[in-house]
Order: sequence, then structure tokens, then C-alpha cells
Amino acid sequence: MNKSLLFAALIAASISFAQAPDPIKFVDPMIGTGPEGHTFPGATAPFGMVQLSPGTQIRPFKQSYKWAAGYRHEDTTILGFSHTHFSGAGHSDLGDVLLMPISGDDVPLEPGDIEKTLPGYRSRFSHTSEVAEPGYYRVFLQDSAVGAELTASERIGVQRYTFAEGAKRNVLLDLRSSIYNYPGKVLWSRITIHADGTVTGMRETRGWAPGRQLFFAMRFSAPMSNHALYNKEEDPPPYHGFKTPGTSPQDTQSVQGRGLEAVFSFAPSATPLIVKVALSPVSEQNAIANMEAEMPGFDFRRGACQDGTDVARSTLAR
Repeated sequence: MNKSLLFAALIAASISFAQAPDPIKFVDPMIGTGPEGHTFPGATAPFGMVQLSPGTQIRPFKQSYKWAAGYRHEDTTILGFSHTHFSGAGHSDLGDVLLMPISGDDVPLEPGDIEKTLPGYRSRFSHTSEVAEPGYYRVFLQDSAVGAELTASERIGVQRYTFAEGAKRNVLLDLRSSIYNYPGKVLWSRITIHADGTVTGMRETRGWAPGRQLFFAMRFSAPMSNHALYNKEEDPPPYHGFKTPGTSPQDTQSVQGRGLEAVFSFAPSATPLIVKVALSPVSEQNAIANMEAEMPGFDFRRGACQDGTDVARSTLAR
């Protein structure tokens, strides 16, 4: 081939490549979130163990099939954001480590109903406020006036909450909540607040994998101004182990049981609150190690999911 023609062809190819549209624009994570699609719209990195996504309904046993991925597009309220989901599997389970940002002095501990006729921590939302891209999800929670953004690395889910100016900021953790839910689903769980503000915990569940254990570590971008740990189990077994000092939810540093919830409170601030949750199937210490190994900030993580950085690293790891 003539050298000049080859050079011209290479120049034309490079110009065409430079002008090619961003392939991210062709990806719509909302596809399949309608009837019987069983997909979730949230954030996940290539080959990642974290699938951070909103949940709209948690239904009891034999009613949960339609919400196999935790989210259906026709729903009008969001229950919270959990860190594990099936996509397109046609079977419901997971929904581990559910978080929900809540404004104000009163934090409901029950989810309430989807019609919002009963008080609860779920919030109304509009699809007009939703943005779903590979590795990124955003929505505005109307009842708490909180903007929530999600992204992820391979082992960490990162959430960024923007509260209204002057509002007291709270984050609710509900370890009772599971997709494919029924009494006795949670076999055991634990929450511990460490001296440096790190929160660790675990839960063991039964379902598609009997006795499945998942451990987590959580860190916030601001110091807690208060906290409360609860065991909402109706008939907890007697506890014969060692307790941390304190008897109220506000001064207890660790709790174990089968119906655990926690509320973490933060002073008002115009700066968004970042919450990072690292997962491990091995231990709480391994979850902390995963947290420290994958520490970049929210915008870096979003970009890594979309520009091929995570794909290249995951391919090399495999």
C-alpha cells in the first residue's frame, strides 16, 4: 500500500475515533427495571462484589418475586439503599446493609407503607430526579429533602448525601431488611462503633445460601454528633456475654441480635456527607482492609467505573 495512502487512512481513523460518541451515553441501567425485568438501576463496578442500589419494596416470602432486584420502576417510594443485589436472575434475595439518609430530629425506625399513610423512613421520589449511568445513580428524596448519589468500587459502596441547609443530618442503618424477607431470615447480626468512628458489623442470613455471612466496615466524612443502637427483635434470647458500658441506645457502643438498627447523627453542614461501606465475606477486619485498599473519593470512583480503569484492573486480576 502506498505510504501516503496509509498515512491518510490512519489520520482518518484517528479523527473518526476522536469524534466517536461516548459509549457510556448508550447505556441505560433503567432497562429491565419494569415488569419482570428483575434488574436494578444502581451503581456497580465491573466484576465488583458491591451492587449499591435503591430498593422500592421489601415483600414477604412468596410475594417478593416481582421485586427480585429490589426495585421496580412503577413504584413511587424508596425504602433505602442497600449494597448487594441480583440482576436479571428471576429470584429474590440479598439487599444487605440498608442505609437511608433522614433529616430532622425524629428518625423513624420502621419503614412505613408504600402509600405513606403510616409514618416511616421510606421516602417519596420522582423519576424526573433520577439519573442512572454505569457506576452512578442519583435521586432526590422528597420527604427528607436529601439528594442521594451512589457509586462503587469492587468492594466499596460510596454514597454522597446533600441535605437541606441547616438540617440535622441522620443516617439510618437497618440490618433487619432483606429482599426475599420472612421471619427468621436473619440468623444473627452485630454492629460495633469503634473509637475512631469506624462502624463495623456483620449479619448471617438464610435463603439462597444457608448460613451466608457478610461483614462490613463503614466510615463517614464527618464526625458523629450522636448515635443510637437498637435491637428491635420481639423476643431476643438472653445475652450472657460482656456488654460495653452504658444501657441506653445513645451510650451503647456495640449490639448483637437478630433485629438490629442504628441511627448515626451529624451536625448540620452545607458540605455533602460521604458514607463509604466496604464488604467482606471473611471478617470485619478484612472489610476494614478492603476499605483502606480502595480509598479514593466519590468522583474518582464514578470516573473509574466509566472510563475503563476498573475494567482493566479487574481483567488483569482475573
